[in-house]
Amino acid sequence: MDASQLPRVTQDENDLNFAARYAPIILADEREPFELVAVGYTIFDREDASPSFKRRVEWGSAGYPATRAIEYALWWDWDIGHLYELEHAWIFLDARDRVVVVEASWHGMFGHAEDARFENTHPILFAQPGKHALTANVSAFEEIREWAEREAGPDAGKDGLLDNGLFRGRLPKTPEADARVTAYLKQRAFIPAWKFSKRFEITRALLVPWRALAEWIPARVAWWLARI
Repeated sequence: MDASQLPRVTQDENDLNFAARYAPIILADEREPFELVAVGYTIFDREDASPSFKRRVEWGSAGYPATRAIEYALWWDWDIGHLYELEHAWIFLDARDRVVVVEASWHGMFGHAEDARFENTHPILFAQPGKHALTANVSAFEEIREWAEREAGPDAGKDGLLDNGLFRGRLPKTPEADARVTAYLKQRAFIPAWKFSKRFEITRALLVPWRALAEWIPARVAWWLARI
């Protein structure tokens, strides 16, 4: 199998259409060195644990007037600090399938993406340069700007191959792998422009059920290690 190819899987057309209808639009820095590669989705018709993030997807206890939710797991391949990059967005919908709340991930945490703008049914989220933490308002980056520029520049590649436990034992994290990743990312260090003009639309072609993306990710990581 050529793991450079996106996962191919037979999908339920209704689920795919539903996920595509609300998929967020990601605006990245004009100097962003990485591409959004694939997005795994999970549709929640009841509150339940996320299969890909350390949280429970719920709306009743959060006070949201929602009846269902869609989780998007955004796979970028690379963070400027490491190989392996998965960020998340959650869209909560009411009984008439209107968006009532948007949530997004931020360095292992998550929160309400307040005041998100929309293009039709698609919320717009901004990605931190190189690291892809998501927010609905670029002002959030002002508080971390100095740190973010250090991460994108002098500290590029410092974490090597990231193993956060989701794929424990399935990612080949070794000192040699870490060194190769660090060397690769040092060559991609950059100074963010803080102009969010690079646009990533999550099209139907990028969407796959999370279970398919989860099966593909370890092979994708191994493919990158062989390539670099």
